[in-house]
Amino acid sequence: MGKKTAAISLALACAFACLWVPVEASASDKAQRTAPWNSETSDLEADKRIIYGVLPNGLRYAIRHNERPENQVLIRLAVEFGSAAEADNEQGLAHFIEHMAFNGTTNVPEGEMVRKLERLGLSFGADTNASTGYLRTQYKLDLPKSDPQLIDQALFLLRETASEVLFNPEAVERERGVVIAEMRDRENYNFQRARAVNQLFYPDSYFSTRYPIGTLDVLQNAPAERMRALYRRWYTPDRTRLIIVGPVDPVAMEKAILRHFASWRGEGRQLGDLDRCGFDTQRPSGAGVFSHPEVSEAISVEQILADRPRPDTFERALLDLRMQIAAGIIGDRIARKSRREDVPLLGSNIGFSAGFCDQHARVGFAIGSKDGGWRTALPIVEQMVRQAVDHGFGEQEIAEQIQRLDAAFANAVRSESTTTSGAFANVLTNLDDDIVTAADYRQRLWLQLRPFMGADSVSREFAHWFSKLERPQIFLSGRKIDGVTEADILSAFTASRNSAVTPPDLRVAKGWAYSDFGTAGVLVSDTRISDLDIRTLRFANGVRLNLKKTDFEKDRVRWSLRVDGGRMHFTRKDQPLAMFMQGAYVGGGLGAYDADDLRAALAGTTAAPILAVGADHFGGSSAVVRKDLERQLQLLAAMITDPGYRDDAVRLFRRPLAEFYSRLTATPSSALTQGQARVMNGDDLRFVLPPREQLEAADFAALRAVLGDVLATAPIEIGLVGDFDEAEAIAMVARTFGALPMRKAGAGINPAARATQYSGAFGVHILPHRGEANQMAWRRVWPTTDDSDQRLEQTMELLADIVRIRLLDELREKLGATYGAGASSDMSDIYTGRGTFSVGTNGDPKDIDAIEKAVEAVIAEITAAPVDADLFERGRKPSLESYADWRRQNSTWMQIVDQAQTEPERLERFRRNEERFRSITAQDVWEAAKRFLADKPSYIFRATPEAKAAAPAG
Repeated sequence: MGKKTAAISLALACAFACLWVPVEASASDKAQRTAPWNSETSDLEADKRIIYGVLPNGLRYAIRHNERPENQVLIRLAVEFGSAAEADNEQGLAHFIEHMAFNGTTNVPEGEMVRKLERLGLSFGADTNASTGYLRTQYKLDLPKSDPQLIDQALFLLRETASEVLFNPEAVERERGVVIAEMRDRENYNFQRARAVNQLFYPDSYFSTRYPIGTLDVLQNAPAERMRALYRRWYTPDRTRLIIVGPVDPVAMEKAILRHFASWRGEGRQLGDLDRCGFDTQRPSGAGVFSHPEVSEAISVEQILADRPRPDTFERALLDLRMQIAAGIIGDRIARKSRREDVPLLGSNIGFSAGFCDQHARVGFAIGSKDGGWRTALPIVEQMVRQAVDHGFGEQEIAEQIQRLDAAFANAVRSESTTTSGAFANVLTNLDDDIVTAADYRQRLWLQLRPFMGADSVSREFAHWFSKLERPQIFLSGRKIDGVTEADILSAFTASRNSAVTPPDLRVAKGWAYSDFGTAGVLVSDTRISDLDIRTLRFANGVRLNLKKTDFEKDRVRWSLRVDGGRMHFTRKDQPLAMFMQGAYVGGGLGAYDADDLRAALAGTTAAPILAVGADHFGGSSAVVRKDLERQLQLLAAMITDPGYRDDAVRLFRRPLAEFYSRLTATPSSALTQGQARVMNGDDLRFVLPPREQLEAADFAALRAVLGDVLATAPIEIGLVGDFDEAEAIAMVARTFGALPMRKAGAGINPAARATQYSGAFGVHILPHRGEANQMAWRRVWPTTDDSDQRLEQTMELLADIVRIRLLDELREKLGATYGAGASSDMSDIYTGRGTFSVGTNGDPKDIDAIEKAVEAVIAEITAAPVDADLFERGRKPSLESYADWRRQNSTWMQIVDQAQTEPERLERFRRNEERFRSITAQDVWEAAKRFLADKPSYIFRATPEAKAAAPAG
């Protein structure tokens, strides 16, 4: 142990000797390469592929070359400034400043920032975004390609954001409505609950007194000058980090960073650390209650303990891993009890963090329970935690968790070379006190620490921390807790603490039971689609297999299983059984394993039990590492040949139904979703949630009767995409699905099952919700058609992108009536003639007339004449740029490989996808808009508060 630590420390000392190495002269003699961020407090080995540096003005940067996706470059600007730094009369201004960064700078007029980004191929929201937290404000740009001019433009815009925001008073006034709309959208019962929790757990800290969204009074009244002063005070180079990840030349990037940011000069004063909070670790137990008609019942138990700083070190890794293992075991124990007994427990998790606010640790647990079930659920989890404290963990339980960690670390090493740039960018942007390490080093570190993960050491570590959970704060929330007092909660906790706990049942390892499915299948057809390099095969029993080998994701194989049937196998009156199957089939386990034993048997693999109910098939899709492909195929074959159909899965399916149905109109969005489906589809249970009693009546006996032999006999098609050996994969499928009995010849789905019809109930529909009185969800929907015409489908998607841009211009930027707006086209590839075009937004009910008039004006504009060249280009540029990488992604290929034999016409659509999109003109978009939107009947949905539900339409 000592030698290992010494070796790491020696390597670190060598790294420190290289601090402040000048960047090579070809880049600049003014920028300096530095040691990795936070390495001065760590004895771990940093990832050597990341270049760190600093400009003379103090701005720090990190650059990592990465080629997944092949062309995309991600740039992040992170400023160490958030709501924790705000004074009373500044609450919410850090977030307001973030908004103003898009509303006029020295060299970019108001309204042009977003347009410039769209012209560069970035979609607002998806590729262009920003966020404000307690301690950090960050701006993100996801560039579609690594073009030097594009990167230069992006850095120019971020430099404008960093120091050149103007805060024109008129622009500030225009943006107030947008910021207040965002506050309104967030201000629901869940946010109210979160505030109450923070006030109990973290009193007098920024967690409970400085929410990033701010206060309404400040947002309504703070002058532009106050924002400008705050911006000048905190947006300084020495508080800013710039991150660039993608297929870039680091030296060229350093030159570009220096060119754009070296001239930035902040006010030059030391502003201190924002992360300051202190808590009384001697507080007596306390409790809080939050009652609301729509909030889910939950209990949070937490105690803050005295601790010390915990930098990212060998010691902390040891602690974190032990506690992770302990939490995993307790979670498994609680899940088994919940599955096997009729208890009102809907979920739970164990919480632990050391080094919280540098001098504290947090221990506790959280519970979700059925309405009114907290008195039963609380002692279950409390006693499970105390059982672990008093009696520890068994060797088999530890072994299962270690298997999972072994696999996780090994898989990370195998896949790191194709890890996406987004993963690296997010880690670097959100880095606090940690150090970024490489996957192979993390595995080596794990192997060093693994011998210290025995049952005794993990048990002692857990007991050290959770034995101190004696004076917690306990927070209860729910809708059926009226009359419950804080004394009641504390009394229930004390009563549980006074109950003795017995040692747990010991786990017994089980071997794998599904390795033999009979004689391996024989191939009767083997061809290759040469231009797409897709290999298609068919076994003697009728099973189809499609292969596409790629190197886009190292050591990862994406798989797809399709068994003909799905919801179309069920009659319309039996659709509740399809929903039941979706929610309970996998939970029933297999013949040889219940769900808990199956999870244990799969420990250390990436194989997962999946069998979903699609519109026209049973099956699913996911990904595994290469070594686990055969286990995944064995598991899938077992799931269709030997399902467990255990009653505990029925009980788990039914348990949350009452709470789920009680909240269908709890928020504007949920009321709109359910109401729209009902209005447009009537009682067609393929598209409408059935009455609760129908789901509660569903069971495996009824399901088996309706399923019949479909899983045993229906045609099967399997798709594999990724990093695998073709001969090995074929042999694996031959030993599993190829060995199954003969499948029926595919007769195809009855065309009648594909027929649908929207109702004729066009016009305005008021959908009451039980949420906040100042919240509304609004949507307008036009029927269109299915996706049989690919070019029309693409045209409608482009129309949606253009309409979205115009709605944001009008509703957000000009009216300030909403935080966001959207438009979408959904054209079915399953149901004949079924499709919709929708526009929607959220807002205050008082603004409904203005919102509807603005939407009507946009639609009138779009249908009156072709859009101008600039708007057309801004709408289509992000899609055009996406083609740079689309064929270098496994997810793209799986869209056609999964049905390469049963739907060969989609191969031709794939071949012509880009060509057809590029051929679409503004005239085409206009013709489509006139065809489906101009003076055409539509549905308008207003999800408004119950008190206003009876308001007259129009």
